[in-house]
Amino acid sequence: MTVEPQPITEIKTATGWVMALSVGLIILGILAILMPAIASAVFTSALGWVAVISGILQVLQAFQARAVRALGLSLGVGLLYIVAGLYILFNLAKATAGLTLAFGLLFIVEGIFTIIMAFTYRAGRTMSWFVAINGIVTLILGILVINRWPFGSLWLIGFYVGTSLLFSGASLLGAAMTARKEVA
Repeated sequence: MTVEPQPITEIKTATGWVMALSVGLIILGILAILMPAIASAVFTSALGWVAVISGILQVLQAFQARAVRALGLSLGVGLLYIVAGLYILFNLAKATAGLTLAFGLLFIVEGIFTIIMAFTYRAGRTMSWFVAINGIVTLILGILVINRWPFGSLWLIGFYVGTSLLFSGASLLGAAMTARKEVA
């Protein structure tokens, strides 16, 4: 299987979008690092609202699915989503502690996969070391989250998500700039 080379304009457009996304990730990362408790609360609240809204939509869908005899299950799942979302919204500290544990595990897995990706795919040839550093930092963050859980939950999630966003944005920006330079 051969890969057709992409026209330079398509590559420049694609890398332009990646660079813009990267800058956005960097800005969000810096804001989360500067205000970790607020970032933790905002992130947890957003998940709570997503669950509540998803539950409401599931309940509405349940009544539409009455014709196919799926009312009971769909209604039950929708109500569970609503209850879970409301629990998150009214118990932000406990929900943040649970999310902190989940993010610690996620960062460990993401770090391992990013390190493997850096050496497997050689993103941007000269920038693969930067992707590997991103993976190492993310892996270390995950280990630190697990070690500080649950005591640092109120600020750790915001700080670590911010740090991960900052490094992800920086590594994406570097890879996009290298890819753009290679086609120029």
